Amino acid sequence: MSIVSRRLLTGLVAGTGLALSVGAGIASAQTPQQAIQFRKGSMQVQSWHMRTLVQMLKGQRPFDAAVYLRAANALEAMAVTTAEGFIPGSETGETRTLPEAFKDAAGFRAAVERFQGEAKKAVAAARSGDEKAMRAQVPELIKSCDGCHERFRSK
Repeated sequence: MSIVSRRLLTGLVAGTGLALSVGAGIASAQTPQQAIQFRKGSMQVQSWHMRTLVQMLKGQRPFDAAVYLRAANALEAMAVTTAEGFIPGSETGETRTLPEAFKDAAGFRAAVERFQGEAKKAVAAARSGDEKAMRAQVPELIKSCDGCHERFRSK
């Protein structure tokens, strides 16, 4: 394993561990700055796994059902904790989150729940072993991410 691969893996494991430990402790016990850091780390982990699925969909890497399942499982796990980093007081500072995420809590929650649902469907597709279903679910997962980013994140 190359040093770059080791560093990426170490960062991924550390980021996932941090995200899960913060999420498990409910972010409301954290400071606004910690919440912002949690969100950034969470989004990096999600981006990592989403990129894997997109690369397989586009043929930029071989399609591998086991890798798809691992990425989908990670996205499903991260989706559960996504909203926990959006605590009062974390709407300002070094963040790309728009105030709308805090003003329209119901809309934001609905967008997060859509992502959670699409991540669950990606896991179900992977467990089915149906490559066509797995490939069809990636665009739906992307739409659920984009729906939140378009409305609640600055460019």
